[in-house]
Amino acid sequence: MSRRRSVKPRMGLETLKVLTLPLVGVVVVALGIVVGPATPAPTGPRQVDIAASVAACPIGGGLTASAGQVDAGTSSEVSTTTGEDTARTDLDPDVWTPAAATGDSATVRQDGTGGGVAYAAGRLASGNGLVVSACPRVTDETWYLGAGTTARHASSLVLTNVADVVGSVDVELWGPAGPIDAVGETGIVVEPGETRTVSISDLAVGADEVALRVVRTRGAVTSALVDTSTSVLAGSEVLPSTGEPATETVLPGVAASGTRTLLLANPGSTAATASVRQAGAESDFVPEGLDAVAVPAGSVVSVPLPAASGVDATAFRISSDRPVLSTVRVTASAQDFAYATSSPAWTGPVVVPVDTGAGPLRPVLQLLADDATAQVTVEAFDASMTSVGSTTVEVGSTVLGQVDLADPAAFGSPEIAYVVLSADEPVHGTAVYRVENLLSLLGLEEAPVDALGPDVRPGF
Repeated sequence: MSRRRSVKPRMGLETLKVLTLPLVGVVVVALGIVVGPATPAPTGPRQVDIAASVAACPIGGGLTASAGQVDAGTSSEVSTTTGEDTARTDLDPDVWTPAAATGDSATVRQDGTGGGVAYAAGRLASGNGLVVSACPRVTDETWYLGAGTTARHASSLVLTNVADVVGSVDVELWGPAGPIDAVGETGIVVEPGETRTVSISDLAVGADEVALRVVRTRGAVTSALVDTSTSVLAGSEVLPSTGEPATETVLPGVAASGTRTLLLANPGSTAATASVRQAGAESDFVPEGLDAVAVPAGSVVSVPLPAASGVDATAFRISSDRPVLSTVRVTASAQDFAYATSSPAWTGPVVVPVDTGAGPLRPVLQLLADDATAQVTVEAFDASMTSVGSTTVEVGSTVLGQVDLADPAAFGSPEIAYVVLSADEPVHGTAVYRVENLLSLLGLEEAPVDALGPDVRPGF
């Protein structure tokens, strides 16, 4: 039995505020905001410990926010907004808190070098689907693929300003017919501490399979996209970010399901051609008809996956001659759907929630090595951050590996609150959550333990 208690000294960040400082090179690590110097510094940036982090949880519609840290930090708190009322609650950084907040929105702030994480989970009222989603942090831009603006497939952008100055974002949209000339897509203002929900149909009506780019233009604004369907295939999801357009993408979380649809978006001005390789239980191969998929410039294409690609758990590698966005909509049943999106390679630590406030949900981990074979250690912890068991698996780059957290042989303890993953070589991964016919996919990313630190030139 081991206990993660290695608390490092704080770096002295008194508060997390976003400052506009022209011509000054500043890095606010916890918020992911970078304002570079006018010319490169003679020495490169260095890795530094993150001393504080902020995440905003879109919990409206019946979801619950949970919070924890890889190692115990120094403090943790959650600010919850319900209607016009806001309440702040101190959390214990020494424990995993599965029901940290309910309401319309929640902002989780964690101090210390422990690597704070927060998740939104539960049954989303609109669509009644299962959701397990990482609470977003502040980024310069965020991309989404799979949104809808019709009466039966609707998406809403949830914007939260985690700073005490006014923030704003711009939004760009693309659809099957090309770029969408949206109404009011620039200068969307979010007041300090406010959570603002913008229906995508207010920007562009009647479009399905929409790609979005959300660009933060001022302040410290996070974004999340809530996607719901009330058609023959119902369900709901907090749609995960696809990552930025790329020529090489890995989708490790294509879960076992009834039907799957590949979505590709090309926001560029030149047509792209994409090819798909599928990693299965025994080898990888190119599914029929997916060796050369044309994606016209500025458009979104939808490709139903052939029956020959199977219905078992799998992963896709997307290669293209131009940067594209890619995701797979996975339809588990007529009651719910989920999105398998790109997953950056990691070595850890990666936190996977089990006790989410919506009851214990033990997912299956789908893992694919980036290149070389990797050894992945999965260690389970209870709510007091005490280890209750671990296992190590070998993961290849052409055959999908799986770890079932419900396996009593490896994870027999009934007290698992979360697990922490680490690998000796880069790995892509997704946690697959199921409750009866409901499905949610959580792309796995490293906890915010360190980042590129300030690269300061004296004398300006």
